[in-house]
Amino acid sequence: MKELRFTQNPFLAVTRREYFTLLISLAISLVFLFSNQSAQVERLRTLMLGAWGYGLKAVSWYQSMQEMQEELSRLRARTTRLLLENSQLREAALENARLRAMLEFKQKSDFDLISARIIARSAEYFVKTLTLDVGSDQGIRKNMPVIAPAGLVGKILTVSGNTSEAQLILDHNFRAACKIQRSRIHGILVYEGGRTCRLAQVPKNADVKLGDVVVTSEISGLFPTGIIVGVVKKIKRSDYSLFLQIDVEPAVDFDTLEEVFVIKSASQPIAN
Repeated sequence: MKELRFTQNPFLAVTRREYFTLLISLAISLVFLFSNQSAQVERLRTLMLGAWGYGLKAVSWYQSMQEMQEELSRLRARTTRLLLENSQLREAALENARLRAMLEFKQKSDFDLISARIIARSAEYFVKTLTLDVGSDQGIRKNMPVIAPAGLVGKILTVSGNTSEAQLILDHNFRAACKIQRSRIHGILVYEGGRTCRLAQVPKNADVKLGDVVVTSEISGLFPTGIIVGVVKKIKRSDYSLFLQIDVEPAVDFDTLEEVFVIKSASQPIAN
C-alpha cells in the first residue's frame, strides 16, 4: 500500500516570529528612506505621496458616491411615502365631501332612503347594472327605485341577503314613464345606445325645447313623481314619423358614481 505524502507550502511554513521580523525591517527601511534628503529619494517620496493622495481621493469619492446613493434612496422612499399619504388625504377629503352631500340630501329628502355603496359594475354592452352592498337583510326589495343626489339612477333588479343588483337607465331593457317638466308632455324613457337616453312616444307637434328638464311621471308605477332624469339635448323631427326623436342627457354622471340611495318609501311626491 502506497504511503500518502502531503507537500507543504514553504510560504505557509514561515513562523510568526519571522513575519514580525520582516514587518519591523520594512518599517525601519521606510523610516530611513523618508529621512534621506537626496534628490532621488525626494522624487520617490513625492511620487509615493501623490499616489497615496490619489488613493485617498478615490476612496473618498467612492464613499461619497455610496453616501449619495443611500441618501437618494432614502429621499425617493420618503417622496413615495409622502405622495401616497397626500393621495390618501385627497381621497379622504373627496370621500368626506361626497358623504356630507349624501347626508345632506338624505336629511332633506321626503323619501325613506337606504344608502348603498357600489361594489361592482357590469361590463356588458346590453346589460348595464351596478352591484350594491345592501340586500334583503337591509330591507331592499326588487323594483325599488335607485337615485343619487343628481337624479334617477335606475331600479333594483335582483336581491340577495347582503347585496343587490341595480339596473341603470342606460340599460337597453330599462323603461320609465317620464315627462317634460315645463310643458308636462309625457313620454317613455328608453335607452338605445351611446351616452344619452331617448324620450319616446312624444307627438311630433309637442311643446319640447332644448334644455328642458325631464322628470319621472305620476303615471309610473315604480318611480315617485318628479325625480330628475336629465336634460333635453337634441330634438329631431322626421317626415316619416309621427313622434319626435328626443335625446336626453342623464343628470347622473355614471362614470364617477360611487354611492347611491335606494328609495324604500316616499312620504309624499316631490315637487315636479
